[in-house]
Amino acid sequence: MDHATLQRRLASLGYYSGAIDGKFGPLSRAATLKCLTDGPDHPITLGDVAAAAQDLSVDPATIWAVYDVEAAGDAFIDGRPTILFEPHRFSRSTKHRYDAAYPAISSRTWNKKLYPASQQRRWEQLLAAVALDVDAGFMSASYGAFQILGENYAVCDAADAWSFAWRQSRTEGDQLEAFVRFVVGRGLKSALQRRDWAAFAKGYNGTAYRENRYDERLAAAYGKRSKAA
Repeated sequence: MDHATLQRRLASLGYYSGAIDGKFGPLSRAATLKCLTDGPDHPITLGDVAAAAQDLSVDPATIWAVYDVEAAGDAFIDGRPTILFEPHRFSRSTKHRYDAAYPAISSRTWNKKLYPASQQRRWEQLLAAVALDVDAGFMSASYGAFQILGENYAVCDAADAWSFAWRQSRTEGDQLEAFVRFVVGRGLKSALQRRDWAAFAKGYNGTAYRENRYDERLAAAYGKRSKAA
């Protein structure tokens, strides 16, 4: 997607009224941010989780465990989905052409120091990346309660990375639907059913899951949720 197409998408949703000039200037930036902020940000309900659990043939505590670990329960902050922008993914998607000029958003190697602590600064990273490359920008962030990377838009049944980001900005129910599609599409359903947290974490978060103890954290979260059920 080019910037003119993004402007048309934003205009069709009522957020952009400027010229369709293909320039990601202040008007386009503000329209993008407002579009992804407006919500309605509805939380998931017990019924939503029960239906998703039935689809995956797991108990609700299993889904709640992933919810608790991936975004610490914060699906939205300040009206926007919680995100984590991945500079090394953006670098790979853009064939490293922005590494030298934009080291804060494009890094050939993974670097934890490039992860800002605040959501505001993470959104600034994302919008700076979108200004350079719309698709690569939205593909290189993970979104919402289940922190699914935008690269996975197709397996989550979105037409493109922008559409995926927009859906993630709507409700926690949309985020939950993407999670179910991702688990099925990436062949993780069986691991989730067995509560093989190591196998699930490896497929969900990558081989670095051990460094962040994702499997241990998932197991602990499941233990708390299952006792509370």
